[in-house]
Amino acid sequence: MSLAPFKVLLFDCYGDWETGMLENVSDLLKQPSAPEREKLFEVVGAIENRTQDETPTMIYSDVLTKVYSETAEKLNLNYDDSQAKAFGNSVPSWPSFPDSPDALKKLSDAGLKLVILSNVDNKSFEGSNKRLENGFQFDAIYTAEKIGSYKPSLKNFDYAIENIKKDFGMNKEDILIVANSKYHDIQPGHKKDLKACWIDREKASMGVSAYQDVIPDYQFSSMKEFAEAIVKDKGGQ
Repeated sequence: MSLAPFKVLLFDCYGDWETGMLENVSDLLKQPSAPEREKLFEVVGAIENRTQDETPTMIYSDVLTKVYSETAEKLNLNYDDSQAKAFGNSVPSWPSFPDSPDALKKLSDAGLKLVILSNVDNKSFEGSNKRLENGFQFDAIYTAEKIGSYKPSLKNFDYAIENIKKDFGMNKEDILIVANSKYHDIQPGHKKDLKACWIDREKASMGVSAYQDVIPDYQFSSMKEFAEAIVKDKGGQ
């Protein structure tokens, strides 16, 4: 199925969120009773999802602070408030995937509209976005803080659809979700009749491992592979 019809790409897949989290919970992981990666993310994911659902207007840095402290308590690990706060403020230090900057530049140069639909707060996204500086800019940025709720709430996708229509004059059929999380992006996107491309990041766990029955419309192993495919389908190089 050709990718040529799509004109707007709705992103939340350029950042290596799990590596960023792991690098910033080192004080927990070095404790003798610390769990393996999969178990840690199982706990972190459940606490994060519940917190975002119960307090949809809490900004993401505060969500992460709460996630850190509750994760430590649930796993009987030692922590202090300063560590939790540092984790909450750590998003700007989280790395992008190595292929993301060049892929996004290629997509932008091909004339595609690049739109962020992210669960972060505005300040955290600004810091994260600086890691992608590569001669392009996102055409629109819709954060959870701006919308007042977190994905997978359908409110976030309604907001994106409405504002893409208003800002660019484009409709649902012009939009392609490009993401790693089946829970946060692909499954709710399908509920709004949006097509979705899954970027199958190696070892990704949160929002992925428990959702094997969620089938994307397209699938690629990297942003680089996806960018090459859609540009080719559109008749480019």
